[in-house]
Amino acid sequence: MPSRNSTFTVHPTLGGLDMTSDPSVLDANFLTVADNVEYLEAAQRKKRLGTSIYSTSTGDVVGAAQYLMTSGDSIRAIKDFWRYGTSLTPTQNIVVLTGKSGAITGSIMYSTGNGRWDSVGFSDNFGTSANVQGKITLAGDYAVFSDETMSPTAWDQGGSVVTPSTGSAWPKFTGSSYHLNRLFIYGLSTAPSRLQYMAANNIFDSTGGDTGQFTVNVGDGDQIMGVSAPFYGKLYVFKGPKFGSIWEFGGKTAASFDLSMVGHGAPLLNHRAVVNTPTDVYWLSQYGVHSLQTTIKYGNVESAFLSLPIQTLWRDGILDRDEFPKVWGFWHPSRNIVGWAVTPKGSSPNKAQNWLLCYNTALSDPAPGGRKYWSIQKFGFGLTCGDTVLLPPTWNALRGWSRSGLPTMFFGTNRGSVYAWDSTSFGDAGVAYKASVRTPTLTRFPTAQGTIGETQEKVFAGITTYFVPKGNTTATIGHVIDRDGASTTIPMTGIGDVLT
Repeated sequence: MPSRNSTFTVHPTLGGLDMTSDPSVLDANFLTVADNVEYLEAAQRKKRLGTSIYSTSTGDVVGAAQYLMTSGDSIRAIKDFWRYGTSLTPTQNIVVLTGKSGAITGSIMYSTGNGRWDSVGFSDNFGTSANVQGKITLAGDYAVFSDETMSPTAWDQGGSVVTPSTGSAWPKFTGSSYHLNRLFIYGLSTAPSRLQYMAANNIFDSTGGDTGQFTVNVGDGDQIMGVSAPFYGKLYVFKGPKFGSIWEFGGKTAASFDLSMVGHGAPLLNHRAVVNTPTDVYWLSQYGVHSLQTTIKYGNVESAFLSLPIQTLWRDGILDRDEFPKVWGFWHPSRNIVGWAVTPKGSSPNKAQNWLLCYNTALSDPAPGGRKYWSIQKFGFGLTCGDTVLLPPTWNALRGWSRSGLPTMFFGTNRGSVYAWDSTSFGDAGVAYKASVRTPTLTRFPTAQGTIGETQEKVFAGITTYFVPKGNTTATIGHVIDRDGASTTIPMTGIGDVLT
């Protein structure tokens, strides 16, 4: 007599993450939890890679003398600064903006890629750790530093910082963008809706005949919150924080520059929450996550929010809105993700930004109703800024890796140190972390004999899951049936073990 048992196979990652819908109505191949995991090319899930402290040591001991600053002081901005000058061979420096001098004189520091930090020669403190608006823009072979309160300055990898020498000094500004060999600045306290541009080929000329400015819908109750990097030959200006509007800045010369509104609503949180990729511009608002392409095509409607599957984070107050001014975003090309560092309610210590909301751009369908592949990376320390750095050859050799030149996320932290992501050690500076996934509540079972509906009684003969560990691994599988829960923890060594 044939068995009445039916096999029901679930591929959990093929549906992506959905935290917002009721778990009992989701298809079985969705996830309702995806913590500390990433998606591979065929949507397989994998534990995220770990982090290592950028230093001359391979021990990852927080607080050693070779690290950037004393523990507890925040890194405010970081940038991978490549400069050619008059040579075909560039020099690479990793530049950071901190909140105080720490062990090294000055708060603007750099590293040549050897794991050590030196001062750029700016002996005074450039702002404080409490100011979260620090920004570094690469423009005209300079790194330009601004934070809305300090007088902006620039550094060309020489012995000291440089200030404007043509025309009047730069006004104090929050952020800037480099486009058409010009420096565009915004966030001026005296003119919140002004977009001002320097002369072509001279980022220090702010008053000459080739300079100018636009006022972007002044008096509309908003200010310019941020400006994108160049995207298909244009800049996109974001206003907020109340109503929100998006403006396209086009043209190639001062005589042909023009400005037009292309969207409204979804006000940008701050200038660090805008993320450019080669194919889209993303940003985070107080309502969710948005894409320039989908917003222009479908309008500012919730169904077009990229964050719709995780909208409960905003709607149910899981994210700390008081900390939204600290949000910053990034693009990590080698992992196919864009993401934002956010602060969950109750985060400790000191309301740290220890969650990364990560959106897989390669797998996700940005259209309304399309599947979105989100995950949440959780850390035991605060992530205060970040940039994609081409891994320096010297530090690559020091770590014993073979990834020189690989795009790698570098994080500035609230520990006074810089961390590099993508460590295969699966630990955050030696501290283990847990990866978790969860399926929806399974009520319908499609089988070869037909679908077993919600109201039909079912008897479970067993659960089999396949897991490929790397090294010595401990895995825990849990299940709940009719409110009766159980879990099993199995230590595994090597590859190919089967949890049954």
